[in-house]
Amino acid sequence: MFRFIVRRLFVVIPLLFASSILTFLLVTNIGTPKKIEDAIARPNASQQQIDSLRRQFGIDKPPLERYTDWFSKFVKGDWGTNYSGAEIRPLMWQRIQVTLRLLIAASIMSVVLGVLVGIIGAIRQYTAFDYFTTFLAFMFFSIPAAVLAGFLKEYGAIKLNPWLREPSMGTGVTIVIAAFGLLAGFLIMRNRYKYERVRPRNRYVVGAAAGLGLAAGAMLVFEMVWGGNTYRAGNPKPLIPTVGQTTPGFEGNFVETVQDYFWHMLLPSTALILIGFAGYSRYMRASMLDVMSSDYVRTARAKGISEARVTLLHGVRNALIPLITIVALDFGALLSGAIITETIFGWSGMGRFFVEALAEKDPRSLLAFVMITAVSVVVFNLIADIIYAQLDPRIRLD
Repeated sequence: MFRFIVRRLFVVIPLLFASSILTFLLVTNIGTPKKIEDAIARPNASQQQIDSLRRQFGIDKPPLERYTDWFSKFVKGDWGTNYSGAEIRPLMWQRIQVTLRLLIAASIMSVVLGVLVGIIGAIRQYTAFDYFTTFLAFMFFSIPAAVLAGFLKEYGAIKLNPWLREPSMGTGVTIVIAAFGLLAGFLIMRNRYKYERVRPRNRYVVGAAAGLGLAAGAMLVFEMVWGGNTYRAGNPKPLIPTVGQTTPGFEGNFVETVQDYFWHMLLPSTALILIGFAGYSRYMRASMLDVMSSDYVRTARAKGISEARVTLLHGVRNALIPLITIVALDFGALLSGAIITETIFGWSGMGRFFVEALAEKDPRSLLAFVMITAVSVVVFNLIADIIYAQLDPRIRLD
């Protein structure tokens, strides 16, 4: 294991060095920083002021000298200052913390949900559940992130918050929930005995009754716990925020702080979870179908091993291998920030950092952003390779 990591590092270091050169060439050709352009456009600006700004951004030297100066300082931890004069390194660390808070929760939920749905969809292929989850996956995969985030913001907060102040359940909603329970129970029973020779005659009645009972129980719990509760009627603050990662000026104990974080994370995390779930579920389903039709799975079944053991030990374990690379690369790339989601919900994370740096054409901020992204992708790719060996003994690291 140690020798494998050392060998990979010998490959990673030249790769990062080449990435730094390419990044520097791209950033230096985006144009003059906006602050200098504004100074040049002012009629009363002196040449000394413009030269001072060029020195501030470090563009008063030849390209080769600029690169060596920037790279030598960057590896030592001196990332310079941004367009406003603030230190880039502590500022970026603050933005990374905000992005990680959003990313970790969304990534874990999307991977777990995608893997579970993919496994069940492969085992129950061509059932109502498979068709329904396939429809949802393709729908969320095709919806642009900006549209999905805007939809959640409009209908998951702006129009939902007034109802949350005085929650109630009308006749129409009650009928819809009851119908959904009946339909769910009917479909579950239909698929439960689809491939069995002996089918209970009253299976549809039992399924529909069970689904209706669950729907009635859910409505009863709602009425007992929340129905008619007007505890937020006099509270002007919306329960589900639409902007920012925390409430400005909020002070509270640990539990209250966690609640404030949760409600601010709810909508942007949901947007990322739905988009991630769409891709992961399809990848997992395809990989699971391929593994379950392989020779060693048929051999395991022929030996009399239980279907659950075959699915978990031989199916899921090997089906996860292709998904690991996708998850690792996605996590490393998302560490650079979910630009659209953070912008729509007003989160000051890495995505917002990149947008601000690009708008100002700030070379040092852009260089730091791209290099952090490259390092995170390479590191998580290395982690994926290590996990490979744990899941598949055929993969040798040494």
